[in-house]
Amino acid sequence: MNRILKNIESLFTTNKQTNKMSTNMIFFTNTYDDEFLTEEEALAGGSYIKHIWINNALKKEESYREHKLWGGVYYLSPEENVTEVLIALGQNLNWTLKNNKQLINGYIVWDCKFYSGLQEDTKYSKIVLNANGEKIATITYDSLTHQVKGGLKTYKFGNQPIPWGDPEDVFDEDSDIVFIFGEDGEVDTVHVSDFLFSNDFAYTAWQFFRAAGNFFQEMGLSEEEIYYYTHAEPLVPNF
Repeated sequence: MNRILKNIESLFTTNKQTNKMSTNMIFFTNTYDDEFLTEEEALAGGSYIKHIWINNALKKEESYREHKLWGGVYYLSPEENVTEVLIALGQNLNWTLKNNKQLINGYIVWDCKFYSGLQEDTKYSKIVLNANGEKIATITYDSLTHQVKGGLKTYKFGNQPIPWGDPEDVFDEDSDIVFIFGEDGEVDTVHVSDFLFSNDFAYTAWQFFRAAGNFFQEMGLSEEEIYYYTHAEPLVPNF
């Protein structure tokens, strides 16, 4: 879960304790999900995300583009029928249905299926969130064979000490490295949030590992952790 939605969750937690907030709420953010908007600001701009919370839980994220509803994300309850939900949401729109929330090894895992109208995509994804609600993995699978068809994993090291810096030096809060996997499940591209190793943000796999050197060892990652972030499977960490 991104930072702004974590802030929304904290609002619910704080205000439930003081009985100041209804269990149903609506929030607006920009399309990048990193800035709160008032309803007036959202409607004026025309492109935004409308977050709908019911009973203190996120139920739907409506994505608007140029004042028109494009689709979004819907959190499907076990008792809900997929076809009925899609018809109610809008048959000509693009929706991601998230369901089957699981807790595995201390991580939250969601199943995500994609629909254009009533037509289900030939691929689906599983999303993994850490204890802080941050997304660390999104792996895509073939709907028939369930074989890996791509995805990404994110190693987050924000606010951690800089090994080669002074004792008080830490990395920026949003520092991360994203490993993007091709359909063969191998690392295809690597994106770094800052000019960490060179004057580049994006690398091929070969370029990255050559430039990174012993970075992960310097950060104190175990071999198991390094393997996890640089391979599409396993989906959920064991650490």
